[in-house]
Amino acid sequence: MSWKMRDIVLTAVFSAICGAIYLGWDLLFKAFPIVNPEAQAAFNGLWWIAGGIVPFIIRRPGAALLAEAIGGFMEFALGSPYGIQAFTIGLAQGIGIELGFMLGRYRHYGLGWLLFACGLGGVGNYIYSYFYYGVNQYSALNQIGYLVVTIVSGAVLAGLLSWVVGRGLKRTGVLQNFAVARDAESAAS
Repeated sequence: MSWKMRDIVLTAVFSAICGAIYLGWDLLFKAFPIVNPEAQAAFNGLWWIAGGIVPFIIRRPGAALLAEAIGGFMEFALGSPYGIQAFTIGLAQGIGIELGFMLGRYRHYGLGWLLFACGLGGVGNYIYSYFYYGVNQYSALNQIGYLVVTIVSGAVLAGLLSWVVGRGLKRTGVLQNFAVARDAESAAS
């Protein structure tokens, strides 16, 4: 389970790319604001795709948290309108995803587990947003709706998308030196 230099490099590169994607998403989200909390929540999962794709590929403890920390920092450094909160919410989302993989004892990376772990990123997002983005001002029903939709968004946009992209990259052969290429569970899923 020890990290190799190639794991660190892949984590840094993929997370930096995701950070740039996050910035694009920030700008789009700011340009076309969505008022309904549940509709807003439906798009949240894209902000933690690094936390899904990196652990899916390298299969190391801490990968989700590190990927989200780097992605969030890159988003901030590139000029996110959310400022330093782009980084700190990335940590919250990464902790949620990391918890999902930790519950699987870092042994499960198939589609179902990836959906579960990335869904937990939505819990991290919800808790952070409750305190820093005004979710606490929503009605109780809207808060529940926001949480449920954010979890589903994380599972689909971060989890399913990470699985699709990761498996596509695996088929090209570019990931042959990474854990995803050797894991029977990913081959079966």
